[in-house]
Amino acid sequence: MLGGPQRLAAPSTTRLVKSRAKVILEPGHSPLDWARLTTSGKNLRGVDSMGPITMEEVKKHKSDDDCWTVIYGKVYNLTPYLKFHPGGKKELMRVAGRDGTKLFTYTHSWVNIDSLMGECIVGYLVPS
Repeated sequence: MLGGPQRLAAPSTTRLVKSRAKVILEPGHSPLDWARLTTSGKNLRGVDSMGPITMEEVKKHKSDDDCWTVIYGKVYNLTPYLKFHPGGKKELMRVAGRDGTKLFTYTHSWVNIDSLMGECIVGYLVPS
């Protein structure tokens, strides 16, 4: 029958997905370039030795040229990685000086943070 229920459009079951703007990385800042840098022997930590770090100390490192975050209780110096991040520096700055575990888990649950950022570990978070 014309106009019967079987001819009506089914309700949409698709989600509206917010499109992301493309981030163009500078030349020399590809994932392969990052892999080369992490195996170069260069000190990416920015500190002489790893140690216990309080959240108060992490909060002091929240600028473009000094950016730390906490992920799963480990403190990472994100500064050398800012220009390599496929989502752009702006996305990493959202967790600068903060615990970024929740956002990291939400957006990158499949990423092994230790293999990606292991050379940038500054220390381990301890209570104040």
